[in-house]
Amino acid sequence: MRINKELKSLSAVYEVTFVGVGKSNKESYAKNHCKHFYLIYGKRNRPLTLLKQLWLIFKLIFNKYHSIHIINEQLMIFFYPLLFRQHVVLDIFDSIFLMKNKSKNQWYLLKRIIYAPVDVILVTDRNRKQLMPDFTFNKIRILENFPYRYTGPMISEKKNQQLTILYNGWLGKHRGTDLVTQLLEADKNIKIIMAGWFADEASKQLSKHPQVDYRGIMTQEEALCLAATEADYILCVYATSNENNINASPNKIYDAIQTQTPLIANAEIKIAAFVAEHKIGYIIGSYNKINASQLVEDLKQRKNNYTFKRELIDTYTWENIESILIAAHQH
Repeated sequence: MRINKELKSLSAVYEVTFVGVGKSNKESYAKNHCKHFYLIYGKRNRPLTLLKQLWLIFKLIFNKYHSIHIINEQLMIFFYPLLFRQHVVLDIFDSIFLMKNKSKNQWYLLKRIIYAPVDVILVTDRNRKQLMPDFTFNKIRILENFPYRYTGPMISEKKNQQLTILYNGWLGKHRGTDLVTQLLEADKNIKIIMAGWFADEASKQLSKHPQVDYRGIMTQEEALCLAATEADYILCVYATSNENNINASPNKIYDAIQTQTPLIANAEIKIAAFVAEHKIGYIIGSYNKINASQLVEDLKQRKNNYTFKRELIDTYTWENIESILIAAHQH
C-alpha cells in the first residue's frame, strides 16, 4: 500500500521504471503508475529469483535515471555495486536490522558499508529514526504511512449485535492470525473479514473458516471503504518477536482515523501509546495472553463508543506529506 502511494506521487513528476518480484500481474496495481514495469516471476529470496533481479538491474543501470528508490536494506545488499554515482533514496519500513534485533549502532561497520551509497533515507516515524545508527541522522527524512484522505461512504454507528473485525494487509501468525483463531473459538457469532497477502499456511487455512469472509487482495482505497462501511474494528496487533514488530508503524493506525473505525492493538507495540492517547481503539494487555471470551464481550460493548477528532482526520493524510517524497528525489 505504501509503495502504490509512492508510485502514484512520483509518477506525477517523473517517468517511473518499476522492478519487483511476484507471481502474477493480476494484482499489480503499481503498474498503472509506471512508464516501464518489470515483475520478476518467482519467490523472494530464492537464489534463482535473486539472480534474475541482479541481471535485470545490471541491464537497466546503464540507462540514465534521475534517481533510484530502494525498498529496505535487503536490496542494498544485493545491488550494492550498481548504486554508486546514482542519487539513491532508501525507503525503510521493514528493516532487516530491526528484524534481527540490531538497532541503533549495533553492527556498526556493516551498516556503514550498506548505507554508504545512500543520499536520502526515508523512515516512517520519529521513533524509527531514533533506532537508526547515529551517522545516518543527517540523511533521514520522515515519511509517515498516512493514507489518502477518505471521502467515501461511511456508517457512523453499527447497531447489529454481531461483532465484525477487519483483518487485512500482511496476514501472518505474528500479525494477527493466532489472535483471530482464539476469538473464533470463543464466539461462534463473530465475523472476520480478511483481505490481503498470506504470509504463512496457517493464515491461508484461517481464510477458509466458516466465520471468515476472505475478500482477496485489494487497493488501499477499497480497504478504507471496507473498514468504513462494514467493520466494527480494524485489527492491528503484532507479536513481540522482534524490534521491527515492536516498533511497527502500520498504515492501519491512520486508516482507522480516516474511516473513524476503532483499532484493536496490543500494548507491547510502541504505537499503542498513540492509540491510547487519542482514544481511538481498544488496547489488549498482551498479544500472547488474552481472555478471548472477555475480549469479545468488551469489544461488543465498546464498539460505538469511540470518537475521532477532526484535527486528526485533517492532519494524517498522504496529501499533506507527499511533498517530502518528491523532495527526497530532488538533487
